[in-house]
Amino acid sequence: MQQVLIHVIPIFFALYAYVSLFSKTRLHGVIKAILLILIVLACQYPAFCRSFFVGYDTRVPHLGIVLYSWLFATQLLLVIFSFAKDCFALVYRLIKKQHLPHQNSTAIGILALCVALSSWGSYSALSQPGVYQLEVRIKNLPQGLDGFTIAQLSDIHASALLDRDRLVNIVEKTNALKPNLIAVTGDIVDGKTEARFQDVLPLKELKAPYGVFAVEGNHEHYVEYDAWMKAFPKLNLIVLHNSHQILNVRGSALAVVGITDPMAVRYHREVPDIKKAMQGIPAGITAILLSHQVKYSREYAQYPIALQLSGHTHGGQIFGMHWLAQIINKGFVKDRYQIGDMLLYVNRGTGLWYGFPIRLGIPSEITLVTLRQEK
Repeated sequence: MQQVLIHVIPIFFALYAYVSLFSKTRLHGVIKAILLILIVLACQYPAFCRSFFVGYDTRVPHLGIVLYSWLFATQLLLVIFSFAKDCFALVYRLIKKQHLPHQNSTAIGILALCVALSSWGSYSALSQPGVYQLEVRIKNLPQGLDGFTIAQLSDIHASALLDRDRLVNIVEKTNALKPNLIAVTGDIVDGKTEARFQDVLPLKELKAPYGVFAVEGNHEHYVEYDAWMKAFPKLNLIVLHNSHQILNVRGSALAVVGITDPMAVRYHREVPDIKKAMQGIPAGITAILLSHQVKYSREYAQYPIALQLSGHTHGGQIFGMHWLAQIINKGFVKDRYQIGDMLLYVNRGTGLWYGFPIRLGIPSEITLVTLRQEK
Protein backbone atom coordinates (compact mmCIF):
# COMPACT_ATOMS: atom_id res chain seq x y z
CA MET A 1 0.00 0.00 0.00
CA GLN A 2 2.81 2.40 0.91
CA GLN A 3 4.42 1.83 -2.49
CA VAL A 4 1.14 2.79 -4.16
CA LEU A 5 0.49 5.85 -2.01
CA ILE A 6 3.91 7.35 -2.69
CA HIS A 7 2.90 7.49 -6.38
CA VAL A 8 -0.79 8.36 -6.04
CA ILE A 9 -0.73 11.12 -3.40
CA PRO A 10 1.81 13.29 -5.27
CA ILE A 11 -0.24 12.89 -8.47
CA PHE A 12 -3.28 14.27 -6.65
CA PHE A 13 -1.38 17.42 -5.66
CA ALA A 14 0.17 17.73 -9.13
CA LEU A 15 -3.22 17.58 -10.82
CA TYR A 16 -4.58 20.07 -8.33
CA ALA A 17 -1.84 22.57 -9.27
CA TYR A 18 -2.42 22.00 -12.98
CA VAL A 19 -6.21 22.40 -12.77
CA SER A 20 -5.94 25.43 -10.51
CA LEU A 21 -3.43 27.29 -12.67
CA PHE A 22 -3.55 26.14 -16.26
CA SER A 23 -6.64 24.11 -17.19
CA LYS A 24 -8.94 27.13 -17.71
CA THR A 25 -6.40 29.40 -19.37
CA ARG A 26 -6.27 30.16 -23.10
CA LEU A 27 -2.78 28.71 -23.45
CA HIS A 28 -2.19 26.54 -26.53
CA GLY A 29 -3.13 22.89 -26.06
CA VAL A 30 0.42 21.74 -26.75
CA ILE A 31 1.76 24.02 -24.03
CA LYS A 32 -0.86 22.74 -21.61
CA ALA A 33 0.05 19.15 -22.45
CA ILE A 34 3.76 19.81 -21.89
CA LEU A 35 3.05 21.50 -18.56
CA LEU A 36 0.85 18.61 -17.46
CA ILE A 37 3.51 16.03 -18.38
CA LEU A 38 6.26 17.96 -16.58
CA ILE A 39 4.18 18.49 -13.45
CA VAL A 40 3.17 14.82 -13.24
CA LEU A 41 6.75 13.72 -13.96
CA ALA A 42 8.08 16.05 -11.27
CA CYS A 43 5.64 14.79 -8.65
CA GLN A 44 7.17 11.31 -8.91
CA TYR A 45 10.51 12.54 -7.56
CA PRO A 46 9.74 11.29 -4.00
CA ALA A 47 9.16 7.79 -5.38
CA PHE A 48 12.38 8.09 -7.37
CA CYS A 49 14.18 9.06 -4.14
CA ARG A 50 13.13 5.83 -2.46
CA SER A 51 15.28 4.00 -5.00
CA PHE A 52 18.31 5.84 -3.58
CA PHE A 53 18.10 3.64 -0.53
CA VAL A 54 18.69 0.51 -2.59
CA GLY A 55 21.43 1.92 -4.78
CA TYR A 56 19.55 2.60 -8.01
CA ASP A 57 20.76 6.21 -7.88
CA THR A 58 24.18 5.05 -9.06
CA ARG A 59 22.59 4.37 -12.46
CA VAL A 60 21.52 8.00 -12.97
CA PRO A 61 24.02 10.75 -13.93
CA HIS A 62 24.53 13.42 -11.28
CA LEU A 63 23.33 16.17 -13.62
CA GLY A 64 20.12 14.23 -14.25
CA ILE A 65 19.42 13.99 -10.52
CA VAL A 66 20.14 17.72 -10.09
CA LEU A 67 17.72 18.64 -12.90
CA TYR A 68 15.05 16.26 -11.62
CA SER A 69 15.34 17.69 -8.09
CA TRP A 70 14.99 21.22 -9.52
CA LEU A 71 11.89 20.18 -11.48
CA PHE A 72 10.39 18.73 -8.29
CA ALA A 73 11.17 21.92 -6.37
CA THR A 74 9.35 23.91 -9.06
CA GLN A 75 6.33 21.63 -8.89
CA LEU A 76 6.31 21.83 -5.10
CA LEU A 77 6.21 25.62 -5.22
CA LEU A 78 3.46 25.49 -7.86
CA VAL A 79 1.30 23.48 -5.45
CA ILE A 80 1.95 25.97 -2.64
CA PHE A 81 1.24 29.03 -4.79
CA SER A 82 -1.82 27.38 -6.33
CA PHE A 83 -3.29 26.92 -2.89
CA ALA A 84 -2.45 30.53 -1.96
CA LYS A 85 -4.00 31.76 -5.21
CA ASP A 86 -7.19 29.77 -4.63
CA CYS A 87 -7.53 31.12 -1.09
CA PHE A 88 -7.13 34.65 -2.42
CA ALA A 89 -9.61 33.94 -5.23
CA LEU A 90 -12.19 32.70 -2.73
CA VAL A 91 -11.91 35.87 -0.67
CA TYR A 92 -12.02 37.98 -3.85
CA ARG A 93 -15.17 36.21 -5.01
CA LEU A 94 -16.89 36.72 -1.64
CA ILE A 95 -16.09 40.44 -1.68
CA LYS A 96 -16.35 41.30 -5.40
CA LYS A 97 -19.00 38.69 -6.31
CA GLN A 98 -16.98 37.68 -9.38
CA HIS A 99 -14.14 35.41 -10.42
CA LEU A 100 -10.52 36.47 -10.25
CA PRO A 101 -9.63 38.22 -13.56
CA HIS A 102 -6.54 37.73 -15.77
CA GLN A 103 -6.27 33.95 -15.50
CA ASN A 104 -3.62 33.75 -18.23
CA SER A 105 -1.30 36.37 -16.79
CA THR A 106 -1.81 35.05 -13.26
CA ALA A 107 -0.87 31.50 -14.30
CA ILE A 108 2.16 32.63 -16.31
CA GLY A 109 3.26 34.98 -13.52
CA ILE A 110 3.04 32.25 -10.87
CA LEU A 111 4.88 29.79 -13.13
CA ALA A 112 7.68 32.31 -13.75
CA LEU A 113 7.92 33.06 -10.03
CA CYS A 114 8.08 29.37 -9.12
CA VAL A 115 10.78 28.69 -11.72
CA ALA A 116 12.84 31.61 -10.42
CA LEU A 117 12.41 30.67 -6.76
CA SER A 118 13.13 26.99 -7.37
CA SER A 119 16.28 27.88 -9.32
CA TRP A 120 17.49 30.03 -6.46
CA GLY A 121 16.38 27.46 -3.87
CA SER A 122 18.07 24.56 -5.69
CA TYR A 123 21.28 26.55 -6.08
CA SER A 124 21.19 27.44 -2.38
CA ALA A 125 20.56 23.80 -1.46
CA LEU A 126 23.54 22.53 -3.46
CA SER A 127 25.97 25.37 -2.77
CA GLN A 128 28.78 25.22 -0.23
CA PRO A 129 27.81 26.03 3.37
CA GLY A 130 29.03 29.21 4.97
CA VAL A 131 30.76 29.37 8.34
CA TYR A 132 28.70 30.58 11.31
CA GLN A 133 30.73 31.69 14.33
CA LEU A 134 29.23 31.06 17.76
CA GLU A 135 30.75 32.22 21.04
CA VAL A 136 29.44 30.40 24.11
CA ARG A 137 29.90 31.82 27.59
CA ILE A 138 30.05 29.00 30.13
CA LYS A 139 29.78 29.34 33.90
CA ASN A 140 32.82 28.00 35.78
CA LEU A 141 34.65 27.12 32.56
CA PRO A 142 38.23 26.10 33.42
CA GLN A 143 41.00 28.37 32.20
CA GLY A 144 42.37 25.63 29.97
CA LEU A 145 39.12 25.46 28.02
CA ASP A 146 38.83 29.21 27.41
CA GLY A 147 39.10 29.68 23.64
CA PHE A 148 38.58 25.97 22.87
CA THR A 149 36.96 25.63 19.42
CA ILE A 150 34.54 23.03 18.06
CA ALA A 151 33.58 22.79 14.39
CA GLN A 152 30.11 21.30 13.98
CA LEU A 153 28.94 19.55 10.84
CA SER A 154 25.39 18.23 10.80
CA ASP A 155 23.02 16.60 8.31
CA ILE A 156 25.64 16.14 5.62
CA HIS A 157 23.32 13.67 3.85
CA ALA A 158 25.93 12.40 1.42
CA SER A 159 23.96 11.03 -1.52
CA ALA A 160 23.74 10.97 -5.29
CA LEU A 161 22.59 14.60 -5.09
CA LEU A 162 25.13 15.86 -2.51
CA ASP A 163 28.09 13.84 -3.66
CA ARG A 164 31.79 13.40 -2.91
CA ASP A 165 32.95 16.60 -4.63
CA ARG A 166 30.79 18.76 -2.39
CA LEU A 167 32.00 16.97 0.73
CA VAL A 168 35.65 17.38 -0.28
CA ASN A 169 35.16 21.15 -0.23
CA ILE A 170 33.33 20.99 3.11
CA VAL A 171 36.20 19.05 4.67
CA GLU A 172 38.75 21.52 3.31
CA LYS A 173 36.77 24.49 4.64
CA THR A 174 36.37 22.81 8.05
CA ASN A 175 40.07 21.97 8.35
CA ALA A 176 40.95 25.56 7.40
CA LEU A 177 39.18 26.70 10.59
CA LYS A 178 41.77 24.70 12.60
CA PRO A 179 39.27 23.63 15.28
CA ASN A 180 40.39 21.86 18.43
CA LEU A 181 37.60 19.32 18.01
CA ILE A 182 35.10 18.41 15.30
CA ALA A 183 31.53 17.25 16.03
CA VAL A 184 29.39 15.52 13.39
CA THR A 185 25.82 15.46 14.68
CA GLY A 186 24.08 12.80 12.64
CA ASP A 187 22.47 12.13 9.25
CA ILE A 188 25.85 11.66 7.65
CA VAL A 189 24.78 9.59 4.66
CA ASP A 190 21.79 8.27 2.69
CA GLY A 191 22.10 4.93 0.97
CA LYS A 192 23.95 1.62 1.06
CA THR A 193 27.59 1.36 2.03
CA GLU A 194 28.44 -0.15 -1.34
CA ALA A 195 26.97 2.83 -3.20
CA ARG A 196 27.87 5.68 -0.84
CA PHE A 197 31.10 4.84 0.99
CA GLN A 198 33.23 6.67 -1.57
CA ASP A 199 31.03 9.75 -1.11
CA VAL A 200 31.74 9.91 2.64
CA LEU A 201 35.40 8.89 2.35
CA PRO A 202 36.54 12.57 2.43
CA LEU A 203 35.48 12.67 6.09
CA LYS A 204 38.62 10.68 6.81
CA GLU A 205 40.62 13.84 6.05
CA LEU A 206 39.00 15.86 8.85
CA LYS A 207 41.72 17.01 11.25
CA ALA A 208 41.39 18.14 14.87
CA PRO A 209 43.92 17.61 17.69
CA TYR A 210 41.27 16.36 20.13
CA GLY A 211 39.44 14.14 17.65
CA VAL A 212 36.44 13.93 15.36
CA PHE A 213 33.35 12.80 17.27
CA ALA A 214 30.05 11.72 15.77
CA VAL A 215 26.58 10.55 16.72
CA GLU A 216 23.99 8.78 14.62
CA GLY A 217 20.94 10.50 13.13
CA ASN A 218 17.57 9.12 12.16
CA HIS A 219 18.74 8.51 8.57
CA GLU A 220 21.49 6.17 9.73
CA HIS A 221 18.73 3.78 10.82
CA TYR A 222 17.04 3.54 7.43
CA VAL A 223 19.66 1.63 5.43
CA GLU A 224 22.39 -0.79 6.58
CA TYR A 225 22.70 0.63 10.09
CA ASP A 226 25.13 -2.05 11.30
CA ALA A 227 27.29 -1.72 8.19
CA TRP A 228 27.54 2.06 8.61
CA MET A 229 28.37 1.77 12.31
CA LYS A 230 31.30 -0.42 11.27
CA ALA A 231 32.26 1.92 8.42
CA PHE A 232 32.34 5.20 10.36
CA PRO A 233 35.35 4.25 12.56
CA LYS A 234 37.25 3.55 9.32
CA LEU A 235 36.73 7.26 8.57
CA ASN A 236 38.40 8.09 11.92
CA LEU A 237 35.03 9.08 13.40
CA ILE A 238 34.65 8.38 17.13
CA VAL A 239 30.99 7.38 17.29
CA LEU A 240 29.38 7.81 20.71
CA HIS A 241 26.42 5.57 21.59
CA ASN A 242 24.98 6.74 24.92
CA SER A 243 28.55 7.20 26.07
CA HIS A 244 31.22 9.82 26.67
CA GLN A 245 34.91 10.50 26.52
CA ILE A 246 36.79 12.79 28.88
CA LEU A 247 39.51 14.85 27.24
CA ASN A 248 42.46 16.51 28.93
CA VAL A 249 42.76 19.98 27.39
CA ARG A 250 45.76 21.89 28.70
CA GLY A 251 45.22 20.41 32.14
CA SER A 252 41.44 20.95 32.13
CA ALA A 253 38.84 18.20 31.67
CA LEU A 254 36.18 18.29 28.94
CA ALA A 255 33.52 15.58 28.64
CA VAL A 256 32.20 14.91 25.14
CA VAL A 257 28.87 13.09 25.45
CA GLY A 258 26.90 11.47 22.65
CA ILE A 259 23.51 9.78 22.54
CA THR A 260 21.68 7.62 20.03
CA ASP A 261 18.72 8.77 17.95
CA PRO A 262 15.03 8.34 18.90
CA MET A 263 14.46 6.56 15.56
CA ALA A 264 16.13 3.57 17.21
CA VAL A 265 12.76 2.74 18.81
CA ARG A 266 11.26 1.80 15.44
CA TYR A 267 14.11 -0.61 14.68
CA HIS A 268 14.45 -2.08 18.19
CA ARG A 269 17.92 -0.62 18.67
CA GLU A 270 19.44 1.20 21.63
CA VAL A 271 17.28 4.23 22.42
CA PRO A 272 18.67 7.55 23.70
CA ASP A 273 19.70 7.24 27.34
CA ILE A 274 21.11 10.46 28.75
CA LYS A 275 21.53 8.95 32.22
CA LYS A 276 23.71 6.15 30.84
CA ALA A 277 25.69 8.59 28.67
CA MET A 278 26.44 10.89 31.63
CA GLN A 279 27.19 8.10 34.10
CA GLY A 280 30.73 8.25 35.44
CA ILE A 281 31.45 11.90 34.61
CA PRO A 282 32.89 13.49 37.77
CA ALA A 283 31.06 16.49 39.20
CA GLY A 284 32.25 19.88 38.03
CA ILE A 285 33.55 18.76 34.64
CA THR A 286 32.37 20.79 31.64
CA ALA A 287 30.19 18.56 29.44
CA ILE A 288 29.27 19.01 25.78
CA LEU A 289 26.37 16.90 24.49
CA LEU A 290 26.03 15.75 20.88
CA SER A 291 22.45 14.81 20.01
CA HIS A 292 21.07 14.72 16.49
CA GLN A 293 17.50 15.60 17.48
CA VAL A 294 16.27 18.35 19.77
CA LYS A 295 12.94 17.01 21.02
CA TYR A 296 14.27 15.96 24.42
CA SER A 297 16.56 18.93 25.01
CA ARG A 298 14.58 20.16 28.02
CA GLU A 299 15.07 16.76 29.63
CA TYR A 300 18.80 16.84 28.87
CA ALA A 301 19.09 20.33 30.39
CA GLN A 302 18.30 18.80 33.79
CA TYR A 303 21.76 17.25 33.72
CA PRO A 304 25.03 19.19 34.22
CA ILE A 305 25.52 19.90 30.50
CA ALA A 306 26.96 23.25 29.42
CA LEU A 307 26.26 22.98 25.68
CA GLN A 308 24.17 20.75 23.43
CA LEU A 309 24.95 20.63 19.71
CA SER A 310 22.17 19.30 17.48
CA GLY A 311 20.79 19.34 13.94
CA HIS A 312 17.96 17.40 12.28
CA THR A 313 15.66 20.35 11.50
CA HIS A 314 17.79 21.83 8.67
CA GLY A 315 16.60 25.15 10.05
CA GLY A 316 13.26 24.59 8.33
CA GLN A 317 14.92 25.16 4.89
CA ILE A 318 12.28 27.65 3.69
CA PHE A 319 11.66 30.90 5.53
CA GLY A 320 8.12 30.82 6.81
CA MET A 321 7.98 27.03 6.76
CA HIS A 322 10.56 27.06 9.57
CA TRP A 323 7.79 28.07 11.99
CA LEU A 324 6.02 24.78 11.27
CA ALA A 325 9.30 22.88 11.73
CA GLN A 326 9.74 24.69 15.03
CA ILE A 327 6.33 23.51 16.27
CA ILE A 328 7.06 19.92 15.21
CA ASN A 329 10.39 20.00 17.07
CA LYS A 330 8.96 21.29 20.35
CA GLY A 331 9.97 24.91 19.87
CA PHE A 332 13.48 24.42 18.47
CA VAL A 333 14.45 24.87 14.82
CA LYS A 334 17.71 26.85 14.38
CA ASP A 335 20.34 28.95 16.16
CA ARG A 336 20.66 29.18 19.94
CA TYR A 337 18.29 28.54 22.85
CA GLN A 338 19.06 28.96 26.52
CA ILE A 339 17.46 26.19 28.60
CA GLY A 340 18.33 26.76 32.21
CA ASP A 341 22.11 26.52 32.52
CA MET A 342 22.43 24.67 29.19
CA LEU A 343 22.80 26.37 25.83
CA LEU A 344 21.28 24.46 22.91
CA TYR A 345 22.58 25.21 19.43
CA VAL A 346 20.69 23.82 16.43
CA ASN A 347 22.76 23.70 13.25
CA ARG A 348 20.82 24.58 10.06
CA GLY A 349 22.39 21.62 8.29
CA THR A 350 25.65 21.32 6.37
CA GLY A 351 23.67 19.53 3.67
CA LEU A 352 20.05 18.45 3.31
CA TRP A 353 17.94 15.42 2.49
CA TYR A 354 17.66 14.93 -1.28
CA GLY A 355 13.92 14.28 -0.90
CA PHE A 356 13.31 17.98 -0.17
CA PRO A 357 16.05 19.66 -2.24
CA ILE A 358 15.38 23.37 -1.73
CA ARG A 359 16.49 26.19 0.59
CA LEU A 360 14.94 29.64 0.56
CA GLY A 361 16.26 32.19 3.00
CA ILE A 362 17.76 29.59 5.34
CA PRO A 363 21.26 28.64 4.13
CA SER A 364 23.34 25.63 5.15
CA GLU A 365 26.21 26.06 7.57
CA ILE A 366 29.39 24.87 9.22
CA THR A 367 29.36 26.07 12.82
CA LEU A 368 32.51 27.14 14.63
CA VAL A 369 31.87 27.21 18.37
CA THR A 370 34.29 28.98 20.71
CA LEU A 371 34.03 28.29 24.44
CA ARG A 372 34.57 31.32 26.67
CA GLN A 373 34.62 31.89 30.39
CA GLU A 374 31.57 33.68 31.67
CA LYS A 375 32.43 37.25 32.68
